[in-house]
Amino acid sequence: MIVRVDASINPPREIMEQLGVTERGHVQEFLTDRVLFRMRRYMPWLSGMTATSLTQATSPSTITVNAPYAKRLYEGFSEAGNPLNYTTITNPYAGPRWDETLVSREGAAIAQEVQQFVEGRP
Repeated sequence: MIVRVDASINPPREIMEQLGVTERGHVQEFLTDRVLFRMRRYMPWLSGMTATSLTQATSPSTITVNAPYAKRLYEGFSEAGNPLNYTTITNPYAGPRWDETLVSREGAAIAQEVQQFVEGRP
């Protein structure tokens, strides 16, 4: 018995677009939303403005902090180059490079949320 199988597969880029895993796809949007939600816990919080009103997703793959001092807060140094002391009353894990802290502390949980999101989509 001879069995002939013809298999054709779409190009990887097309498959990725269908799955929503492109830079502007729905999976990326979900990931950015989850990162934004969780990242605020690691951001400095004196009045809360920086972490809430001034931080937003500006595209499906970009989170922007719209404050003139945002880079200094992120890097952890004052204009004079002195290390910043972060208030940890509201956010106990507040500090510099909050995205890196988020990934090290909650990266696996975010990956699981994204996996569940992908599996739940038709």
